[in-house]
Amino acid sequence: MRRSLLLCFVALAYGLLPAVAQSQADLPAACDLENRRPQRRFYQRGNAPDDHNHDDWPTSALSQQGIDPALVATGLARLADSPTRLSLILLRNGHIVYEQYFNGSHVADSNNIASVSKSILSALVGIAFEQGHFQTLDDRVADYLPEYFAEPADPRLLDLRLRHLLTMTHGLAWRENESERALNRSADWVADILSLPFSNEPGARFHYSTGASHVMSAVLTEATGMSACEFAHRYLLEPLGIDAEFWGVDPKGYFTGGHSVSMTARELARFGQLFLQEGRWQGEQLLPGWWVVASTSPQVDIANDYAGYGYYWWLNRIAGHDMYSALGAAGQILHVIPDLELVLVTTHRFSGNPRDYAEEAETYQFLWNDLIPAIAIG
Repeated sequence: MRRSLLLCFVALAYGLLPAVAQSQADLPAACDLENRRPQRRFYQRGNAPDDHNHDDWPTSALSQQGIDPALVATGLARLADSPTRLSLILLRNGHIVYEQYFNGSHVADSNNIASVSKSILSALVGIAFEQGHFQTLDDRVADYLPEYFAEPADPRLLDLRLRHLLTMTHGLAWRENESERALNRSADWVADILSLPFSNEPGARFHYSTGASHVMSAVLTEATGMSACEFAHRYLLEPLGIDAEFWGVDPKGYFTGGHSVSMTARELARFGQLFLQEGRWQGEQLLPGWWVVASTSPQVDIANDYAGYGYYWWLNRIAGHDMYSALGAAGQILHVIPDLELVLVTTHRFSGNPRDYAEEAETYQFLWNDLIPAIAIG
């Protein structure tokens, strides 16, 4: 981080970069490490009320956007009958056509979106590419985090590339949940993640790892000279009218790359709509369109019921329509179906089994059996 910051200061001195540094007083509360100590728990569940006014969202009746209300009524009632569901938002053609909150939740509640955070990180990487902080997807991770690669236990670590982190083909023997719990005892998460043995060659196969996305956050920080939280708010979240009320951070000050970001359901819907609009928002190109296409296209075969995996996006095909999704533990879900101009968001309370995928299956059933037929007939 010190190396990247020094380069930025030199560039600023010679007028090579715009002045983007923020004082601590200007930082969003979630990013202000001066008044907040890094935490030891790998997975953090910070929630807080959101004081933003999002009443400028356009709303519309289901029927006005080509959805037959009678045909979706049963499916909506089925989704509402969940003891853990907190929110359900449906967008069509950029309009909110359905929005409900459940089990004591409210529009202003900011919730932990869990691994949906990875898709936020993907967007940040795309912005960093557009700004020239990265050269290619084959950039070596070691070039951005040299202190972690000075004496690699395995020479294969030196061949770890950005694309390996983004496509979960890193090759490290990460065990979701088990490895996360081990990091709660760690003073340096990045070092411990990179010290894992290799289970296969980098690039050889898909291996889902929240650890890999955390390393990607550290790489982004060193490449840009800004924390992932600061970079996100300046170039992505603030232009979208989003304020992440909480963002996890490790003992070294790296903000979590794959979990523990909190935002409201409406804010999550805005993020989905941004991708549906290929990175454009209110006349401004916030994300490069090429990155939206690349990150939501198959980059690796994951050998299961999914159609593939992009750059921190899950890909699927449902009722004849391509769909990409950001998915988080316990039912934090964002689905985007581009050709139908659809965005679906649902969030859930964390229950005793955070790896229960029933909520995800329920949304697929709703889309397949209720919503898409209602659009075809409506």
